[in-house]
Amino acid sequence: MARNILLVGIALALLATSAAASSIVQNGGFTTGDFTGWTVNTCGSGCTTPAWLLANPFPGTIGGTTPPGTTNAASTGCTGAGCTNTSTGDTISQTLATVASQVYTLTFYYDPGPHAVAGDQVTELDVLWNGSLVSGGQIVNVTPVNTWQLYSYTVTATSTSTVLEFTGRDDPDDLFLSDISVTPQAGPTVPEPVSLTLIGGGLLGIGAIGAILRRRRKI
Repeated sequence: MARNILLVGIALALLATSAAASSIVQNGGFTTGDFTGWTVNTCGSGCTTPAWLLANPFPGTIGGTTPPGTTNAASTGCTGAGCTNTSTGDTISQTLATVASQVYTLTFYYDPGPHAVAGDQVTELDVLWNGSLVSGGQIVNVTPVNTWQLYSYTVTATSTSTVLEFTGRDDPDDLFLSDISVTPQAGPTVPEPVSLTLIGGGLLGIGAIGAILRRRRKI
């Protein structure tokens, strides 16, 4: 009996330290049916609308991979060079609660629309992390067109607050963005308060069992 209790205590301690990481982005798949959690800015100079809006359902003639877990996407048809200006352009952004020096994986699904080919017009999505362009995060005239593709980047937080931002330009059609996720990568982390409580409880249980066993030996 005592041995079983000991094993349960150890198992609880181990489980407390192995919780799966989850995305820190709110409403990354726009499942609320709106832009809850996001700040939307409409381009005001050097561009024309339409600006970011919610596309529901997804466009009917799309090949490739279908983003999982949602039927909504953020879409923009902003036209002109001013669309990608991070201050006055066509942007959606969200302020994330991050851990300084923590490395994260940023992923999203992107469909550039039917005109994302060189020589047609310009289709561009820019991905910014705390105001700076993510390495490889300027996506211009990608192929295949009209197809969902998964993009993944490694980013590092420098403070406890980080702004994730997207700017979009699609002359003369629409681009689509969904399933945005930011998750911490594995590494040394400080256990959460709940984990500390469970670990502490497990250690106390182990100590109590040891005391009982010592008392029995004396008898």
